[in-house]
Amino acid sequence: MSDLFAGNHPRGDVFFAGTHCGSTHHQGRDDLPSQRQGMLHVLQKGTMRVLFDGCEKTILDRPGVVLFGRPMSHDIDTPERGSEVICANLDFPDIGLSPAKLGLPDYLVLPFDEIPGLEAITGQLFLEAHSIQPGQRTAINLLVDLLLLMVMRHCQVKNLVRPGILAAMRDPRIARVVGELHQKPSENWSVERQAEIAGMSRASFAARFRDLLGTSPGDFLQCIRLDLAFGLLREGKRLQVVASQVGYRSTTALARAIQQRHKVSPRELYADSRAENSAFQSAV
Repeated sequence: MSDLFAGNHPRGDVFFAGTHCGSTHHQGRDDLPSQRQGMLHVLQKGTMRVLFDGCEKTILDRPGVVLFGRPMSHDIDTPERGSEVICANLDFPDIGLSPAKLGLPDYLVLPFDEIPGLEAITGQLFLEAHSIQPGQRTAINLLVDLLLLMVMRHCQVKNLVRPGILAAMRDPRIARVVGELHQKPSENWSVERQAEIAGMSRASFAARFRDLLGTSPGDFLQCIRLDLAFGLLREGKRLQVVASQVGYRSTTALARAIQQRHKVSPRELYADSRAENSAFQSAV
Protein backbone atom coordinates (compact mmCIF):
# COMPACT_ATOMS: atom_id res chain seq x y z
CA MET A 1 0.00 0.00 0.00
CA SER A 2 2.88 2.37 0.76
CA ASP A 3 4.26 1.88 -2.75
CA LEU A 4 0.87 2.62 -4.28
CA PHE A 5 0.29 5.75 -2.18
CA ALA A 6 3.80 7.19 -2.45
CA GLY A 7 3.35 10.83 -3.45
CA ASN A 8 -0.10 10.11 -4.82
CA HIS A 9 -2.37 9.36 -1.89
CA PRO A 10 -5.92 10.62 -1.25
CA ARG A 11 -5.97 13.97 0.52
CA GLY A 12 -8.39 15.55 2.95
CA ASP A 13 -9.60 19.14 2.83
CA VAL A 14 -11.44 20.12 6.02
CA PHE A 15 -14.31 22.55 5.50
CA PHE A 16 -15.86 22.44 8.98
CA ALA A 17 -14.31 21.87 12.40
CA GLY A 18 -15.99 22.65 15.70
CA THR A 19 -19.39 22.49 17.39
CA HIS A 20 -22.07 21.47 14.91
CA CYS A 21 -25.66 22.36 15.79
CA GLY A 22 -28.71 21.39 13.76
CA SER A 23 -28.75 20.14 10.18
CA THR A 24 -26.45 20.76 7.20
CA HIS A 25 -26.69 19.49 3.64
CA HIS A 26 -23.78 17.95 1.75
CA GLN A 27 -23.34 16.79 -1.84
CA GLY A 28 -20.77 16.38 -4.59
CA ARG A 29 -18.64 19.30 -5.74
CA ASP A 30 -18.51 20.83 -9.19
CA ASP A 31 -14.73 21.36 -9.18
CA LEU A 32 -13.82 17.66 -9.42
CA PRO A 33 -15.08 14.70 -11.43
CA SER A 34 -17.39 12.54 -9.33
CA GLN A 35 -15.03 9.54 -9.53
CA ARG A 36 -12.35 11.53 -7.67
CA GLN A 37 -14.51 12.62 -4.75
CA GLY A 38 -15.31 11.34 -1.30
CA MET A 39 -16.24 12.80 2.09
CA LEU A 40 -15.49 12.18 5.74
CA HIS A 41 -17.45 13.22 8.84
CA VAL A 42 -15.69 12.70 12.18
CA LEU A 43 -17.63 12.74 15.46
CA GLN A 44 -15.70 13.25 18.71
CA LYS A 45 -18.49 14.07 21.17
CA GLY A 46 -22.28 14.00 21.05
CA THR A 47 -24.48 12.31 18.44
CA MET A 48 -24.88 12.61 14.69
CA ARG A 49 -27.63 11.38 12.41
CA VAL A 50 -27.10 10.79 8.70
CA LEU A 51 -30.13 11.27 6.47
CA PHE A 52 -30.78 10.58 2.80
CA ASP A 53 -33.76 12.37 1.23
CA GLY A 54 -34.87 13.39 4.71
CA CYS A 55 -34.98 9.81 6.00
CA GLU A 56 -32.63 8.69 8.75
CA LYS A 57 -30.10 6.17 7.50
CA THR A 58 -28.06 5.72 10.63
CA ILE A 59 -27.13 7.35 13.91
CA LEU A 60 -23.69 7.61 15.44
CA ASP A 61 -23.98 7.95 19.21
CA ARG A 62 -20.31 7.57 20.12
CA PRO A 63 -17.03 8.80 18.60
CA GLY A 64 -16.60 7.54 15.07
CA VAL A 65 -16.41 8.33 11.39
CA VAL A 66 -18.79 8.35 8.44
CA LEU A 67 -17.00 7.66 5.16
CA PHE A 68 -18.41 8.32 1.69
CA GLY A 69 -16.54 6.64 -1.16
CA ARG A 70 -18.41 8.67 -3.76
CA PRO A 71 -20.55 11.84 -3.86
CA MET A 72 -23.91 11.18 -2.21
CA SER A 73 -26.45 13.87 -1.39
CA HIS A 74 -27.11 13.69 2.36
CA ASP A 75 -27.70 15.67 5.54
CA ILE A 76 -26.04 15.38 8.90
CA ASP A 77 -28.10 16.34 11.93
CA THR A 78 -26.87 17.04 15.46
CA PRO A 79 -28.70 18.13 18.65
CA GLU A 80 -29.30 21.81 19.42
CA ARG A 81 -26.74 21.62 22.23
CA GLY A 82 -24.23 20.67 19.57
CA SER A 83 -21.78 17.89 18.78
CA GLU A 84 -18.04 18.09 18.14
CA VAL A 85 -17.63 17.36 14.43
CA ILE A 86 -15.08 17.66 11.66
CA CYS A 87 -16.16 17.47 8.01
CA ALA A 88 -13.69 17.03 5.17
CA ASN A 89 -13.83 16.61 1.42
CA LEU A 90 -11.63 13.81 0.10
CA ASP A 91 -9.70 14.40 -3.11
CA PHE A 92 -8.45 11.28 -4.86
CA PRO A 93 -5.68 11.32 -7.49
CA ASP A 94 -6.86 11.89 -11.04
CA ILE A 95 -4.88 8.87 -12.18
CA GLY A 96 -4.79 5.46 -10.59
CA LEU A 97 -6.17 5.41 -7.08
CA SER A 98 -9.81 6.36 -7.42
CA PRO A 99 -12.29 5.18 -4.74
CA ALA A 100 -13.66 2.66 -7.24
CA LYS A 101 -10.22 1.26 -8.06
CA LEU A 102 -9.39 1.01 -4.37
CA GLY A 103 -12.75 -0.67 -3.79
CA LEU A 104 -14.00 1.74 -1.13
CA PRO A 105 -17.65 1.30 -0.11
CA ASP A 106 -20.12 3.98 -1.14
CA TYR A 107 -21.06 4.63 2.48
CA LEU A 108 -19.72 3.32 5.78
CA VAL A 109 -20.17 4.14 9.49
CA LEU A 110 -17.40 3.08 11.88
CA PRO A 111 -17.35 3.77 15.64
CA PHE A 112 -13.77 4.39 16.73
CA ASP A 113 -13.91 1.71 19.41
CA GLU A 114 -13.93 -0.78 16.52
CA ILE A 115 -10.61 0.60 15.22
CA PRO A 116 -7.85 0.35 17.86
CA GLY A 117 -5.16 3.02 17.97
CA LEU A 118 -7.07 6.04 16.68
CA GLU A 119 -7.27 7.91 19.99
CA ALA A 120 -3.98 9.75 19.47
CA ILE A 121 -4.87 10.80 15.91
CA THR A 122 -8.39 11.98 16.66
CA GLY A 123 -7.33 13.64 19.89
CA GLN A 124 -4.69 15.70 18.08
CA LEU A 125 -7.11 16.37 15.22
CA PHE A 126 -9.68 18.04 17.47
CA LEU A 127 -6.96 19.74 19.53
CA GLU A 128 -5.73 21.40 16.32
CA ALA A 129 -9.31 22.26 15.36
CA HIS A 130 -9.86 24.17 18.61
CA SER A 131 -6.55 26.02 18.71
CA ILE A 132 -5.04 28.80 16.65
CA GLN A 133 -1.52 27.83 15.65
CA PRO A 134 0.70 28.51 12.64
CA GLY A 135 -0.03 25.97 9.92
CA GLN A 136 -3.26 24.90 11.61
CA ARG A 137 -5.13 24.11 8.39
CA THR A 138 -2.20 22.11 7.01
CA ALA A 139 -1.90 20.15 10.27
CA ILE A 140 -5.61 19.35 10.32
CA ASN A 141 -5.61 18.17 6.71
CA LEU A 142 -2.53 15.98 7.27
CA LEU A 143 -4.18 14.38 10.30
CA VAL A 144 -7.29 13.72 8.21
CA ASP A 145 -5.05 12.06 5.60
CA LEU A 146 -3.62 9.80 8.31
CA LEU A 147 -7.09 9.07 9.71
CA LEU A 148 -8.33 8.09 6.25
CA LEU A 149 -5.37 5.75 5.77
CA MET A 150 -6.12 4.05 9.11
CA VAL A 151 -9.80 3.71 8.16
CA MET A 152 -8.88 2.19 4.78
CA ARG A 153 -6.50 -0.21 6.50
CA HIS A 154 -9.32 -1.28 8.84
CA CYS A 155 -11.71 -1.73 5.91
CA GLN A 156 -9.15 -3.91 4.16
CA VAL A 157 -8.46 -6.09 7.19
CA LYS A 158 -12.16 -6.53 8.02
CA ASN A 159 -13.13 -7.06 4.36
CA LEU A 160 -15.49 -4.07 4.31
CA VAL A 161 -14.48 -3.23 0.74
CA ARG A 162 -15.70 -4.03 -2.74
CA PRO A 163 -13.49 -5.67 -5.39
CA GLY A 164 -10.40 -3.51 -5.85
CA ILE A 165 -6.85 -2.94 -4.70
CA LEU A 166 -7.71 -2.98 -1.00
CA ALA A 167 -9.41 -6.35 -1.38
CA ALA A 168 -6.37 -7.66 -3.26
CA MET A 169 -4.18 -6.78 -0.27
CA ARG A 170 -5.95 -9.55 1.67
CA ASP A 171 -4.24 -12.19 -0.47
CA PRO A 172 -0.41 -11.93 -0.29
CA ARG A 173 -0.07 -13.79 -3.60
CA ILE A 174 -2.25 -11.37 -5.54
CA ALA A 175 -0.89 -8.37 -3.62
CA ARG A 176 2.63 -9.34 -4.70
CA VAL A 177 1.59 -9.30 -8.35
CA VAL A 178 -0.28 -5.99 -8.03
CA GLY A 179 2.83 -4.42 -6.53
CA GLU A 180 5.03 -5.76 -9.33
CA LEU A 181 2.67 -4.48 -12.01
CA HIS A 182 2.70 -0.98 -10.53
CA GLN A 183 6.48 -0.94 -10.13
CA LYS A 184 7.36 -2.37 -13.56
CA PRO A 185 4.47 -1.61 -15.94
CA SER A 186 6.66 -1.58 -19.07
CA GLU A 187 7.72 -5.20 -18.79
CA ASN A 188 6.17 -8.06 -20.72
CA TRP A 189 3.50 -9.23 -18.28
CA SER A 190 1.82 -12.34 -19.61
CA VAL A 191 -0.79 -13.93 -17.38
CA GLU A 192 1.49 -16.95 -17.12
CA ARG A 193 4.31 -14.81 -15.71
CA GLN A 194 1.97 -13.16 -13.21
CA ALA A 195 0.68 -16.57 -12.11
CA GLU A 196 4.26 -17.77 -11.64
CA ILE A 197 5.04 -14.83 -9.34
CA ALA A 198 1.87 -15.61 -7.38
CA GLY A 199 2.85 -19.28 -7.16
CA MET A 200 -0.45 -20.39 -8.66
CA SER A 201 -1.70 -22.11 -11.76
CA ARG A 202 -2.77 -19.82 -14.59
CA ALA A 203 -6.45 -20.67 -14.25
CA SER A 204 -6.50 -20.35 -10.44
CA PHE A 205 -4.60 -17.07 -10.57
CA ALA A 206 -6.86 -15.51 -13.21
CA ALA A 207 -10.00 -16.53 -11.28
CA ARG A 208 -8.68 -15.29 -7.93
CA PHE A 209 -7.46 -12.03 -9.49
CA ARG A 210 -10.89 -11.32 -10.97
CA ASP A 211 -12.65 -12.19 -7.70
CA LEU A 212 -10.53 -9.72 -5.72
CA LEU A 213 -10.11 -6.91 -8.22
CA GLY A 214 -13.24 -7.22 -10.33
CA THR A 215 -11.30 -7.24 -13.59
CA SER A 216 -8.90 -9.44 -15.54
CA PRO A 217 -5.10 -9.25 -15.12
CA GLY A 218 -4.76 -7.89 -18.65
CA ASP A 219 -7.33 -5.13 -18.22
CA PHE A 220 -5.86 -4.17 -14.85
CA LEU A 221 -2.38 -3.86 -16.36
CA GLN A 222 -3.72 -1.74 -19.21
CA CYS A 223 -5.32 0.67 -16.72
CA ILE A 224 -2.00 1.03 -14.88
CA ARG A 225 -0.18 1.74 -18.14
CA LEU A 226 -2.73 4.24 -19.44
CA ASP A 227 -2.93 6.13 -16.14
CA LEU A 228 0.87 6.34 -16.01
CA ALA A 229 1.01 7.47 -19.64
CA PHE A 230 -1.59 10.16 -18.95
CA GLY A 231 0.50 11.54 -16.10
CA LEU A 232 3.74 11.51 -18.09
CA LEU A 233 2.14 13.23 -21.08
CA ARG A 234 0.65 15.85 -18.81
CA GLU A 235 4.17 16.51 -17.52
CA GLY A 236 5.23 17.34 -21.07
CA LYS A 237 6.93 14.13 -22.19
CA ARG A 238 6.56 13.17 -25.83
CA LEU A 239 4.39 10.26 -26.90
CA GLN A 240 7.29 8.21 -28.30
CA VAL A 241 9.15 8.39 -24.98
CA VAL A 242 6.06 7.62 -22.95
CA ALA A 243 5.14 4.60 -25.06
CA SER A 244 8.41 2.86 -24.22
CA GLN A 245 8.07 3.72 -20.54
CA VAL A 246 4.63 2.12 -20.25
CA GLY A 247 5.18 -0.94 -22.42
CA TYR A 248 3.44 0.10 -25.66
CA ARG A 249 5.19 -0.66 -28.94
CA SER A 250 2.78 1.37 -31.02
CA THR A 251 2.33 5.10 -30.38
CA THR A 252 -0.86 5.00 -32.44
CA ALA A 253 -2.37 2.31 -30.24
CA LEU A 254 -1.36 4.20 -27.10
CA ALA A 255 -2.83 7.47 -28.37
CA ARG A 256 -6.10 5.74 -29.24
CA ALA A 257 -6.28 4.02 -25.83
CA ILE A 258 -5.59 7.27 -23.92
CA GLN A 259 -8.27 9.07 -25.90
CA GLN A 260 -10.76 6.33 -25.09
CA ARG A 261 -9.94 6.13 -21.36
CA HIS A 262 -9.25 9.77 -20.49
CA LYS A 263 -11.29 11.54 -23.20
CA VAL A 264 -8.31 13.66 -24.23
CA SER A 265 -5.65 13.20 -26.90
CA PRO A 266 -1.88 13.07 -26.21
CA ARG A 267 -1.51 16.12 -28.49
CA GLU A 268 -3.88 18.11 -26.27
CA LEU A 269 -2.08 16.98 -23.10
CA TYR A 270 1.27 17.97 -24.55
CA ALA A 271 -0.07 21.36 -25.67
CA ASP A 272 -1.57 22.00 -22.21
CA SER A 273 1.74 21.13 -20.59
CA ARG A 274 3.65 23.50 -22.86
CA ALA A 275 1.15 26.28 -22.15
CA GLU A 276 1.44 25.75 -18.38
CA ASN A 277 5.23 25.78 -18.54
CA SER A 278 5.22 28.97 -20.61
CA ALA A 279 2.85 30.65 -18.16
CA PHE A 280 5.06 29.59 -15.25
CA GLN A 281 8.23 30.92 -16.92
CA SER A 282 6.49 34.22 -17.67
CA ALA A 283 5.37 34.52 -14.04
CA VAL A 284 8.90 33.84 -12.81
